[in-house]
Amino acid sequence: MARSDTRARIIASARTLLRRQGYHATGLAQIIEHSGAPRGSVYFLFPGGKEQIAVAAIAEWTVEFDRLVREFRAEHGTARAWVEAMAEHFANDLRSSGYIEGLPITTITLDSVPTSAGLTVACRNAYDVWLTALTDGLLAYGEPAERADRLAKLMMASLEGAAVLCRAYQSTAPLDQIVPFVLDQLPTDSAV
Repeated sequence: MARSDTRARIIASARTLLRRQGYHATGLAQIIEHSGAPRGSVYFLFPGGKEQIAVAAIAEWTVEFDRLVREFRAEHGTARAWVEAMAEHFANDLRSSGYIEGLPITTITLDSVPTSAGLTVACRNAYDVWLTALTDGLLAYGEPAERADRLAKLMMASLEGAAVLCRAYQSTAPLDQIVPFVLDQLPTDSAV
């Protein structure tokens, strides 16, 4: 098996386990077992151990969420449709996992930041990239720069808080309930 395949399997396993359990509840031995990768390969590919694997998982999530936000933005002619589509995507994710997989960076941030310098930097970078993607989308829909920045933070905080409540209540009702309030912040004529 190629090194890149083994590396990808290890990161994929870490992504699954970290979303479900958080950083501290996920052990390196569990990642190794879940991935099926040889123990020696894990130590060779990730000499920094579990923290290095988690940082790599965060980097993948960062790229994935940035791409997702920008793709949804390209597919929707209004800010309202864009926000509704993103909310529905995250609601579907929560439902399809049986509410056991939350937003990955939320889980790791609550569990590990600021005690781990590496994870702190990785999580901050993820939020910076995501907030930029949301802000860019809002700017493209005609929001003024200062308002777009604040609204992006509101959107991120609302999504993360709602996702935590969704897991606690095993329902997407909290997300469904906050989306109209976020939509109320958007101009009704914000179209491309």
